[in-house]
Amino acid sequence: MDLTGWLLRRAVPCAFVVTAIGGTGARLAVERTLRERGWKQALSPAEADLLVVCGPEHADMDEAIGRVWRQIPGPRAHVRAESANDVPRLLDEARVGLLDLTRQRRDADERDRTAREQAESESDGDEEMPMPGGVPMADRGEDRDGLKLDQLHIALGPAMPDWPAGLSLRLTLQGDVVQEAQTSIVGGSPTTVPFWNPPLPDTDSPPDRALFRAAHALDSLQRFLAVSGWPTAVTGRRLRDALLEGGGPTGDVRREALRWLRRVRRSRMLRWSTDGLGRVTDRAPRVLRGDTTDRWSRWIDTVEETLTGPHGSGAPADASWEQAAHAALELLPSLVVGQELAAARLIMASLDPDTEAVGAYAPERDA
Repeated sequence: MDLTGWLLRRAVPCAFVVTAIGGTGARLAVERTLRERGWKQALSPAEADLLVVCGPEHADMDEAIGRVWRQIPGPRAHVRAESANDVPRLLDEARVGLLDLTRQRRDADERDRTAREQAESESDGDEEMPMPGGVPMADRGEDRDGLKLDQLHIALGPAMPDWPAGLSLRLTLQGDVVQEAQTSIVGGSPTTVPFWNPPLPDTDSPPDRALFRAAHALDSLQRFLAVSGWPTAVTGRRLRDALLEGGGPTGDVRREALRWLRRVRRSRMLRWSTDGLGRVTDRAPRVLRGDTTDRWSRWIDTVEETLTGPHGSGAPADASWEQAAHAALELLPSLVVGQELAAARLIMASLDPDTEAVGAYAPERDA
């Protein structure tokens, strides 16, 4: 008996999902299909055996995806979903690739050969030997107490789970405190149509904008809760998908959603960890104002108002959707400087800028 094949057939695939700009619709389909099949989603490449890229190809984004792919151990498979319709077929093909022992052994041999060649090239000259993992040595600089401490330069994104599509946040850290921050968009295009704010179709029966906004709020909320370590964040994904199905949620879905939202709102631990974090002044767009607690509470308000009001009710779509996304990216560096890395990650998740609305915009270009 081939023990490797026996284990592969019984292992549950674990997917690391990366979203490129223009791939939000595909991401939602991937998350839904993974949940329906009972497959897992990885929080890091090291625990994954399947890399799923959602969205179109772009040279800069593909470079970041390549770095993630090299961190995934074998057996492994890699697929790209550019549209929601292709997701079930592509995941089936990925499963077949994981079970192909000949292909997996060939991939393992190629990686071993590449590792040996790299080790030999590095041993030829010690003076120019790169640091492990390509991470440079830390610099030294003054911290907020006037002491000389090591400075480490890292980049969050663009290939991260529960992260805005194509967003790169470059940080300078001393210890775990952010000293400098800079944002940029990777793989953006000015022709990208935002998934969450598409133009209204020229039909007699336009989609229910209120339900669509509630689904968007649930999507942002579940991603924020996943970052904060909330144990039932996946419930938010299931409820989001129920709202996107069309025709309005059933009574059971409404009751479950309201119970779950009340549970989140009443969490003292969640409020304690986000109160006062990343406070934005009243000069910013309304959706960004307040602290991190105010922003995730606002998402809950949006969903509750839609579920408890008449079908199709709610405020009209925000006319400054793109401006809010621009403002979030412009505010982000100033909000995370001086914060610990974990707090900066929560602030980022609470802003959740729609990078598809921004397109090729990058804040430093306007400086």
